[in-house]
Amino acid sequence: MSSLLRHRRLQHCYIYVCLALFIVTSLYIQIRSFATPYSGILVEQNRSLEWTIAGIQNDSIAANWNIAPGDRIVSVDGQPTPKIFTAAQEKMLVGATRIEVLGSTGLPRLFIVKPTIEDKLENGLAFLLELFLIGVGGYAFLKKPGSHLIHRFFLLNVLIASTIITLFSDEIEISSYLFSYCAVWLPYVMLSFYLLFAFRSIYAKFRFLLMGYLAYAFTCSAFTAFFLLRREVYDWVSHLLNIVFIFTLLLMAGITAFYWNKLDRIEQNQLFLLFVGIFTSLMPYVLLYALPELLRGSALIPAEYVLIGLVPVSGTLAYLLVQRQIVDMKFYITRLSVHSLYYSAMLVLFLLAAVWDSLLYAAGLFILFGMLTFGYQRLLLRLQRQENRKTEWLEHQKLRLSLQLAEKKNIRDILKLSADLLHDLIDVEGLTLVYMDDNALPLVYSTGIYLNTLTPGTANMPDNNDWSGSEKYAQVIELSHGTEEPKLGYLCLGLKTNHTLLSAEEHRLVEKFRSEAIQMLLNARQTFRLRQEYEQLNKVQAAHHERRLRDLQTYSHMALEAREAEKIRISYFLHDDLLQNLIFLSRDLEELYDTGKYERERNATWLKCLYDSQRSIRSLSDQLYPHILDKGDLQEALHWLLRDMNRLNEVAVTLQYEAPVPEPFPSFVKTNLFRALRELIVNVFKHAEATEIYVRVWMGKGSLYCIVSDNGKGFSEATARPAAERGSGFGLMSVCDQMEHLGGSADIDSVPGQGTTVTLKLPLVKEITAND
Repeated sequence: MSSLLRHRRLQHCYIYVCLALFIVTSLYIQIRSFATPYSGILVEQNRSLEWTIAGIQNDSIAANWNIAPGDRIVSVDGQPTPKIFTAAQEKMLVGATRIEVLGSTGLPRLFIVKPTIEDKLENGLAFLLELFLIGVGGYAFLKKPGSHLIHRFFLLNVLIASTIITLFSDEIEISSYLFSYCAVWLPYVMLSFYLLFAFRSIYAKFRFLLMGYLAYAFTCSAFTAFFLLRREVYDWVSHLLNIVFIFTLLLMAGITAFYWNKLDRIEQNQLFLLFVGIFTSLMPYVLLYALPELLRGSALIPAEYVLIGLVPVSGTLAYLLVQRQIVDMKFYITRLSVHSLYYSAMLVLFLLAAVWDSLLYAAGLFILFGMLTFGYQRLLLRLQRQENRKTEWLEHQKLRLSLQLAEKKNIRDILKLSADLLHDLIDVEGLTLVYMDDNALPLVYSTGIYLNTLTPGTANMPDNNDWSGSEKYAQVIELSHGTEEPKLGYLCLGLKTNHTLLSAEEHRLVEKFRSEAIQMLLNARQTFRLRQEYEQLNKVQAAHHERRLRDLQTYSHMALEAREAEKIRISYFLHDDLLQNLIFLSRDLEELYDTGKYERERNATWLKCLYDSQRSIRSLSDQLYPHILDKGDLQEALHWLLRDMNRLNEVAVTLQYEAPVPEPFPSFVKTNLFRALRELIVNVFKHAEATEIYVRVWMGKGSLYCIVSDNGKGFSEATARPAAERGSGFGLMSVCDQMEHLGGSADIDSVPGQGTTVTLKLPLVKEITAND
């Protein structure tokens, strides 16, 4: 039976039943509040067994009538006996729309019970708060319907919404009992949600504590049902609920303080945010309602107003539960805490100003308001400066990426313009214009029959980038001012369409074009080198060294946040996936052991559950560390990665591995290189929308080269910066930084609509060791 109760479909039905009951109950309370609101009249019977007015509550509907205690009630809705509800030994007249009263003048008077404008506004506010809370809980449930934490959060929102609507309601009977039930169960649900959210890994340690709260909740629910049958509510019930609520808050604070040092920094961030949110929202209730009610017998502020602070906290928790953005929590948790504390303090000051009528108190509250606002503004300025320093590193990385893409685009435009112009001037079958760079693969542009036949980094490119001996062209011209000058590239001409030699005029045009192309490419290279020299010059300066240190610290913090976020993701995966499957299997096996009944369909369900668990464990293990790196070389690991990513065969995959065997680099280089390549390959499959992917690994010029190229949608420097600002470019930046730490470099070349090519250059072992 317990296994059935843990079934996800039954849990969903339980959520839907709770939602349906809440909707029906809240609609009934709202309708009764407008149709037959509570008039505020307290009644009693005299010696003649006649019903008389015993008192009139302040701020009630009857407070505006011309009636007084002792007046006799002639009839209520045409009946001589009124409908009575007893609460705290006071008899309330409820469910009345027309009340006939005989006063001291001896003349009967008829009063119509209808809600005032203030009552309508309060009920409207309660309805809006109810919609917000249920909407937030429903949104979280729809986003993650299988999470037990989300189920608990949804129930917490339902209880808070029910509590608020009963407190604002002018319907007495159902609202009183519903409020009692909600107040009984609210401490248990709030405590269990708090422990499940902040102490998920040790949640089982609090099993007996939660069982004690469950026993208390069921016992109080039984008493509430008994009071419901007797149509009475006692004053001590309210005191008990306040005591339990305060005790629960103190217990949560004690658990938080006890386990604080045993949590890592990310878990402390979550716990701090949850703790501040709950306590700042409930402090007005404790200080202005619960404690004054217990100590002096009357609250400073009505309960319905002090509980409104729970509404914004619910929205914040829903965002954290659904998005779970732990990586960037460090950037907003402090600011969010300051905002919460300030606005909670403002709420307390506002409520106190509404209660205290003294001018002296008002002046003191005004001074306190000014001091709090001043401190709040200073804290915000300080936090803003800290956040600006934290974002400097990201801005610098995004600028570098944008400049690199812009330089590639500039050179590519020069090649295209020049090649197309020359092809129009001389009648050849095609030509190829090549730009060489020592730190990256050559940029190639072809026309005519050579169009789309050459791809940088592939096997159809000349070895060692030496084009002078290529047999595909009729003539290959080196682009340089002389043998001592740096080589900028090649101009490769095909045959003329009539298979004749070039004329003297055509030779003159080719030579003039060669000179102009050399000058344009030399200017582009010089601009690129000047930027590099400028960066090197800044690195020498002391100020830049300090900034670089801050950048490295920021990156380390972000990497730590990312690693901790991955741990949390794995924890949620183990709990919500594998653990749930194991619980499901253990409960069903226990039932099978007890009953001895074997069902073939259930056996198939068990096998599917086991297979899913095996697949999940294998996938998680491969994500953490691919053990194929220990069993084989980098080539086998890349074959496995591409085969795993392309399970649906939606992308044409090509792997060209030309590194020597055995591999001439240590194992730590192999591991880091594989992680960088995996990041690039995963990006292609997830974001590039490509139909082809090409991966090549080869050795050349004392370095190891890796290239990942695709024919996807690509990107430009104009789109790279907004994407990086949204956080989607962190993977590319981490690859670049990882290569720099290994003494290598990463070159990114992308054209919108034509794909992306990323080239990794890693020095051999001696150079790596020196840089490392």
